[in-house]
Amino acid sequence: MELERVKNVPSLERPLYLLTFFTRERPQWALTELARASELPKVSCLRLIRVLEKYSMLVREGDLYRLGPRLLSLGSQVQEGYPPRRVALPYLIDLRDTTGQSAQWVIRDGYEGVYLEVIEAQVRVRLFIAPGRRAPLHAGSSTRLLLSFAPTVVQDAILASDLRTYTPITPDTPAKLRPLLDLTRETWLAASFGELTPQSAELAAPVLDASGEVIAAVSVAGTAQTYRNTDLLLDHLDALSTATQAISRALGYAGEWHADPKAFVHHLIQSGGLPSGEKGAL
Repeated sequence: MELERVKNVPSLERPLYLLTFFTRERPQWALTELARASELPKVSCLRLIRVLEKYSMLVREGDLYRLGPRLLSLGSQVQEGYPPRRVALPYLIDLRDTTGQSAQWVIRDGYEGVYLEVIEAQVRVRLFIAPGRRAPLHAGSSTRLLLSFAPTVVQDAILASDLRTYTPITPDTPAKLRPLLDLTRETWLAASFGELTPQSAELAAPVLDASGEVIAAVSVAGTAQTYRNTDLLLDHLDALSTATQAISRALGYAGEWHADPKAFVHHLIQSGGLPSGEKGAL
């Protein structure tokens, strides 16, 4: 879901508004282009840029501007000051070592997911996910898991939106997406095989806090070919469930744990959802 363009932005908010245009897809802007995209007068846009440069939030390289080092520092402080992440980190490292796959800590930010922590796999062939990456809620297992447990208003908004297609496997209609959300709510697990990037795979399970609210997803990511072996798929789902249950207990969750890897894999087999050329993929 694309963010609606903000118009008539209050003066005090305009520097922050300007920063929102710097994304992974568009990390650099020329003054004229940024003024046009933000719908701010060129003179005003330049004045805001000067303020952001003063505090090292933007830096100039030739005729282009990019995000500055001060934001890296602030981002690092946010990560270090996020208690659940600190609790989860040793479990993520152990999960990486147990499965041989990259391990991720993912949260929902409005209508997107954000990969706050990525523990890279120590193998030659691996799926690279950059920390700070934002991803759609309808595609990819960790973000879709967060959507499954998100408030109804968020789910309704996503289902009513124009669901972007990234690969032929992407669940890009409500009819494709709803059964996947239902399955995750039933089994507390999610899997995606090539939904955002061809030949990729991601498995995810929820992290709950003391109130029973899903506050994050933990996932393991690698190549889809790895999970043509259903025994290995089940082993990794078991390891994922064990890790997320331990993290949730450490955060104060005392309720029942409903993750069911066997039921989840059984459903994948019955529905043709495994990553094989003949049966397709989720």
